[in-house]
Amino acid sequence: MKTVISMLLFCVALFAGTYDYNYSVDNSKQNISEDKKLDFFMYGKFDEIIRFKALVVNDENTTQKIDEISKVIKKYIDESKKIRVKIIGHTRETTDKHNEMVVDSNVYANRIQNWFRYSLDANTSKIFSNSYAQNVADVFESNNIPKDILYVEYRSGKDIAYTDATTDGEKLSNRVMVTLYVVTPVDKDSDGDGLVDSIDKCKNTPKGINVDSNGCALDDDKDLVANYKDECEKTPLNIKVDVKGCPFDDDNDKVPNYLDRCLNTTVGVNVDERGCALVMNLNLKFKNGSVKIKKSSHDKIVAFATFLEKNPAYNVKITGHTDSNGKAGVNMKLSKARADTVKAVLISEGVAKSRLKTFGRGELDPIETNRTKEGRASNRRIEIELTY
Repeated sequence: MKTVISMLLFCVALFAGTYDYNYSVDNSKQNISEDKKLDFFMYGKFDEIIRFKALVVNDENTTQKIDEISKVIKKYIDESKKIRVKIIGHTRETTDKHNEMVVDSNVYANRIQNWFRYSLDANTSKIFSNSYAQNVADVFESNNIPKDILYVEYRSGKDIAYTDATTDGEKLSNRVMVTLYVVTPVDKDSDGDGLVDSIDKCKNTPKGINVDSNGCALDDDKDLVANYKDECEKTPLNIKVDVKGCPFDDDNDKVPNYLDRCLNTTVGVNVDERGCALVMNLNLKFKNGSVKIKKSSHDKIVAFATFLEKNPAYNVKITGHTDSNGKAGVNMKLSKARADTVKAVLISEGVAKSRLKTFGRGELDPIETNRTKEGRASNRRIEIELTY
């Protein structure tokens, strides 16, 4: 009896020590074909391998054990893990090589003895072991385990786990082994930006776009609009921008708000770099208290008329100004009369009357002090404002 128990323990230990070896493959083999990868099932890397207890054929507890295994498999499926389930059928040892059936004996006793000996040839063993494994796979499918993760294999009597020296050992060898493999996820680079998904914080970057160390499209001006979308790539820091990455321009004068000193410019008014209506000071000289333009200033009006001919979209607002000498009422009329004089000269040079409007502001808008001769000279001026 001790000898039988020792043999049984030896076979179990041998099975435990060699089971992995028989089904493993050298991961360094990089040229294994796709069809071979099915044969070498363990090709690749696994986060976890769970080997369940043997399912013995005709064991009354087998159905319950399969249901328990199904629950474990479903748990990994619910966790969105990529798994594979290997189902391997085994039988007891075949009798082909042992010549257990003595056919050449004429001895009556040998004939009687052969009646009680089991016979299992290799071909029948394959059929049985495959049937054992497939039956378990069918139960898994009925338990809603996806068929595409189930891999069925038969081993016949090649892997003896128990001794055939006892009847119980022979029965235990007719078994199915189930192993669950949790496949190590392959780190992909879904958007092809050179960073694998596990470290890519922007996984949907368009192809061909330069990205930073986080896998996000470059945004050189830090305005939260990526370079490839940014139509204004040099916006200063902390400036609010629109969806195109350009600073807001509320009055549509092509001068962004952060530079615009005149935020409410009327639409169509031509502005300077500050976003303010463009005003030209012609610095025309008039005789003191007179509306007559000095000859030295006449050429300036002619040059301005030429400018207007080349830019017919402009209309002109002509405003006259005076210094503070004299009565305010008189100065108001004088400033308007001087503006009218400039208008008349422009018309004589070919500018359409409809494009010209005149105004007088008298001494109301000085640009220099009226306490000095130079200041008063600057205040006596004609300002031109261009509009569309």
